[in-house]
Amino acid sequence: MTAISKSSRTQYSDRVLELRQKIHDSEYVDFAVQRIAQVLSRKLVEDNERIYSGRRHESR
Repeated sequence: MTAISKSSRTQYSDRVLELRQKIHDSEYVDFAVQRIAQVLSRKLVEDNERIYSGRRHESR
């Protein structure tokens, strides 16, 4: 991990500096990617269920 200079600290908020450190932590990145995949998968399933449940009620 690289040290962040004092001049960088004045440019960026504490939150940005925290996130810059976290992106170098492979466990953090792995968890973040896993969580994003989980949320997207759930959203796709919910949208799919909504679309197909509407089709069941259509007249033929």
